Amino acid sequence: MKPRLLIITNLYPTPQDHHRGTFNFQQFNHLAEHMEIRVIVPISWKERLQNFRHPATPFSPHPLMGKVIYPLYWYVPGLFRGSYGTSMQVSLLLQCSRFIRDFSPDFLLSSWAYPEGTAGTRIARKLGIPAFVKVHGSDINIAARQASVQRQIKAWGNEVNGVVSVSVDLKEKMQRMGIQESKIHVIYNGINHQRFYPTPQTQARKDLGLGDSRIILYVGNLKKEKGCLDLLEAFIELAKQQPELKLYVAGTGAMSKTMTQRSQEAGMKNNIFLLGKVDHAALNHWYNAADLLCLPSYSEGVPNVLLEAMACGTPVVATRVGGIPEIVTADTGVLVESGNIQELKDKLNAALKHPWNAERIHLYAKKFSWNENARQMLDMFINAGNANK
Repeated sequence: MKPRLLIITNLYPTPQDHHRGTFNFQQFNHLAEHMEIRVIVPISWKERLQNFRHPATPFSPHPLMGKVIYPLYWYVPGLFRGSYGTSMQVSLLLQCSRFIRDFSPDFLLSSWAYPEGTAGTRIARKLGIPAFVKVHGSDINIAARQASVQRQIKAWGNEVNGVVSVSVDLKEKMQRMGIQESKIHVIYNGINHQRFYPTPQTQARKDLGLGDSRIILYVGNLKKEKGCLDLLEAFIELAKQQPELKLYVAGTGAMSKTMTQRSQEAGMKNNIFLLGKVDHAALNHWYNAADLLCLPSYSEGVPNVLLEAMACGTPVVATRVGGIPEIVTADTGVLVESGNIQELKDKLNAALKHPWNAERIHLYAKKFSWNENARQMLDMFINAGNANK
């Protein structure tokens, strides 16, 4: 009989947003080859209200079909942030007790530091099973700057059986918060190599209806912390010198309107293209069509978009933050300081001129696989379970 794993996370596709938490979606699907899995995806009452404007669309078949539920999560926004963990715990126990009882899990994994980490650890203790928390980046780099949140993370850090960190950088930050090093397991996210692999650039561009201009690609949320405005300014200056250069931006977010207005002001309607949401399965074409992927974030864990681009043989230009320096080598890309627009422009220019070896980049990325990720996760669960007996 397979061991049973219950997962609590907000980072997972929903009927209204199939693009959310695709890395978790892939990880859990691979874990499902070795474990029986159920997933609880708490939906805040604010998001539930917003969803009335966004009709649900059916999922394509996947291994966890029918094994995921989306309970309502009640909390008071903007107030008593330190109580969010308790609010989520109560919300889930009121709505999901039968779901949990019928499944009878052996382990519980919370995939986000807070409030999931707090709620999940408490529920695991009530069930008498080992508790684990996976931290991603922003949940520690940004959210944990608030004293009330940091206290909650320290509290579950002393109780859990294990913490999954997606980078050494995050592990060190958790240690500085007082969490024991022995509890923290660095397990890098993987890549779906059946989806992301090299194809001829000419064919990818033909499939997308693109010409033969040099292309820089951005994939991600359009919010200030991702550095998308820095990229825009650096690109505008670069395109003044190289008028044929193109920037394609895949994603949506708060900065979308600002980026559109700035592009128009700069007279770049033929150089800068905001694509909106691009289906995860379609990104392979874009990575292969691009000459570079750029991600100039101010804060990160280990962004999967960098690994996916490299799996396609595409070099990257990214900032020296979080776990990014752990995965970007001199053979696969260029690192820059965050917030330095002039350096970003210069490094983009240099990277466009550099004779990259696409096959070497692709082979390097092969070591990041979801199968290896699942194996390490399973070992962690089983070892903790044996120690708990």
